[in-house]
Amino acid sequence: MRSLAVLLLVVLSGVLGSSRPTQADSRGEDLAAWLDQRGQELFGPLPTRCDDLTFARRVYLDVLGRVPSVSELRDFEALGDRRRHTLIDQLVFGEGTRAEVYQRLAAANLARQWRRVLLPPGTRVNGAPETLELWLQDAFARKVPFDEMMRRLTSADASGYYQLLGSLPENYAAHISRVALGVRMECAQCHDHPFVDWKQSDFWGLAAFYGDMPRVGDVANASRKAKTPGSIWYEGTEYAAKFLWDPAAIEKPERAARTRFATWLTSAANPNFSATAVNRFWQLLVGRGLFPDVENLDLAMPDEREVLDEFGQRFAATGFSVDQLTAAICKSAWYQAESAASEDAPTSQRFTRTLKVISPEQVFDSLEQSLILPVSRIDPASSRWSGDRLQLVSRLSETTGTTPEDYAAGIPQALMLMNGKMTSDAISSERSRLLRAVLDSPFFNQQDRIKTLYLAVLTREPSAAELSSLSDYLETQSTETAREHAYGEILWALLNSPEFVLCR
Repeated sequence: MRSLAVLLLVVLSGVLGSSRPTQADSRGEDLAAWLDQRGQELFGPLPTRCDDLTFARRVYLDVLGRVPSVSELRDFEALGDRRRHTLIDQLVFGEGTRAEVYQRLAAANLARQWRRVLLPPGTRVNGAPETLELWLQDAFARKVPFDEMMRRLTSADASGYYQLLGSLPENYAAHISRVALGVRMECAQCHDHPFVDWKQSDFWGLAAFYGDMPRVGDVANASRKAKTPGSIWYEGTEYAAKFLWDPAAIEKPERAARTRFATWLTSAANPNFSATAVNRFWQLLVGRGLFPDVENLDLAMPDEREVLDEFGQRFAATGFSVDQLTAAICKSAWYQAESAASEDAPTSQRFTRTLKVISPEQVFDSLEQSLILPVSRIDPASSRWSGDRLQLVSRLSETTGTTPEDYAAGIPQALMLMNGKMTSDAISSERSRLLRAVLDSPFFNQQDRIKTLYLAVLTREPSAAELSSLSDYLETQSTETAREHAYGEILWALLNSPEFVLCR
C-alpha cells in the first residue's frame, strides 16, 4: 500500500511540475502561502488577525483537543516574532520539550474528530465505536498518509467500520460515498435521486463491491448476495459493481475488485477524493467548509470546485500528509482571522471566521487542564478514570451537532456543568487545585489572581471593565474565608460562561 502511495505521489508530482516537497513544504509553508493568495481571489483582502491568546486557545483546541495551560501560554509568549508558526510546528509535528505528549494528544484528537465524521451523531452502530477510534488513533499516530487510511477503510479491513455499520453493503456504500467523495447516495437506494443525476444503479453498483462480505443476522429489506460474483441482488434486480464516474464496469468481478475500487476511490486522479478531504479538514479547523455543504460536493458551482480541486491536488502532492495539511491551514491568514467579519467588506466577498462549538471530549479535557485535575489511574480523585468523564461526555453528546457550528445544548447539559461534581470540587478552596495554586501564590496580588483564573479557563485576560468589577466585588468581602469563597464564585462563572465551550 505504501509503495502505491509513493507511486501516485511521483505521478502527480510530474503532473504538477514539482518534485519532492521542499523543507518549507514539509512544514506547510508553501501551501499556507497559496491559501492566502488564492483566498484573496475568493474572499477579498486578507482578514484582520486575531490576538495571540485567541490564536493559542484556537490552535490548542483544534490540534490537541484542549485549552493551553498557563505555563504553555508563558512559553508561547517567549517564542519570538514567529511564535505562531513555531507553536504550530510544535503541536502538529510534535517538536520541542513536550513532543511525546503533543503527538499522543494530537492523534487522539484527530481520531475523535474523524470518528464523528465516519459515524455522525444519530448513526445506529453495531458494536462499540471506540474500536474504530482506536484504529484511527493508531493510524494518525503512525503518520499514515490520508489516502492509505481511507483505502484501508474502503477495503473493509481491520478497522471494524463495516461491522459497526451493521455489516450491510448498502450502509457501507452510503457512508463511504459521503465520507470519501462528498456525495450522498442513500437517496438513490430505492429510486433514482430526485435532485441530482445519481441513479439507483449507481448506488447499488457501489454496494456490489461489498456483496460478498459476511452479514450478521437477517435484516428485513437488506440486500442479498447475487449468484454472479461481483454483483448484488436487491428487490429482484441484480446490480454489477461499477465506479461512479468510470463508464467501464469491472469486467472480471472477483474478490480483488474491492481492492481496485479502493485504489480508484482514493487516487489522486479522483476528482472528488482530494477535494472532499481538504474541504473536511478546512471545516474541522476553520468551522465551515470552503464549500459549506461538505457532503454534497456535487452541488458546488464550477468556481467553487476549481479552488477545491486545486487545493486537493496540492494536498496529494504532499503525499496526502495530514500533518502538512493541518499546518498549512493553521498557518494561513484565514485560520488566524478574528471571529467577527469586517462589516465594510462586500457580503459576497467577506470571509467569516465562525465560532465553533468544542466537542464533549474537548470540554472534559479542557476542564481537566484548566482545573489541574489529577490524571493518574490510581488516584481516586481522577475524574478521567472515576466515571466522571464518561458521564460528562455522554450527557454532552446527547446534543452534539453535525457540524462545528451547531450548538444545541439545553438545560440538562447546562445543569451538569453548573452543578456537577467536577464543578463543585473546582470552586472549593479546600479541594480545588487551581484555586489553591492561585490563592497560595506569594507573588500574586488580587488582580494577578483574577487574571490567572481568566488565562487558565478562557485563555484571555479580563477586560478593564471585568477586572474593575471583580476587584470591587472582592473588596466587599470582609474576611479571608469570604474572599476565598468569592474567588470560587468567579471561577464558577468563568466555567459556566458560553465562552468556555466555544472556540473563538
